[in-house]
Amino acid sequence: MMDTGNRLSSFLKLASKHKRFHQSHLSLYSAILMCYAQGLCQNPFRISRSKLMKHSAIHSFATYHKCMGDFVSEGFLDYEPSYHPKLGSQVTLLNDNDAGADG
Repeated sequence: MMDTGNRLSSFLKLASKHKRFHQSHLSLYSAILMCYAQGLCQNPFRISRSKLMKHSAIHSFATYHKCMGDFVSEGFLDYEPSYHPKLGSQVTLLNDNDAGADG
């Protein structure tokens, strides 16, 4: 199991090689890792979009969803959005997220 520091390091390594990753990606992934750590590193975990957007300083729903889609397509996490007002979306952090590091 990777700790949050290793996960962030792996993300930064990949992000530096891809033009598609921007500051919003870094902010959102950092917020995801913060919530993961607060939840005692339980995987999967539930989190609200509003909490992630607040902690990452993302104000646009479109930016949030684009970043989450990029994380899923690059193999960083699985994301199952919740449409229930009180039940957060489920996020599963994946261990093997450096598969796309050469692309």
